[in-house]
Amino acid sequence: MLGIKVEKVGEGIRISQTAYANQMLEKFGMINCKPRSILLPVGISLLLNDGPDTEEEMKGIPYREALGLLMWLQVATQPDLSFAVNLLSCFAANPGRAH
Repeated sequence: MLGIKVEKVGEGIRISQTAYANQMLEKFGMINCKPRSILLPVGISLLLNDGPDTEEEMKGIPYREALGLLMWLQVATQPDLSFAVNLLSCFAANPGRAH
């Protein structure tokens, strides 16, 4: 129901959301993207001015939906996503291509 897989590994347990993450990637057309160990480039500087000049520029791009789905991953099993999700959520009201 929550998209979390729990498995016993030796003396402990492992939780993951691989299926949930794959569904997300498929939904946003990114299933064939290359994995990265660093989520954002070092020293990245995103500005409010990076927002679109017109509303049409980002029309049809589900930025907030993607952020919401990433937030669930970060809270449940992927705390390493926290910095990137927090930074990108600052631009949820007016996201641009740079965001």
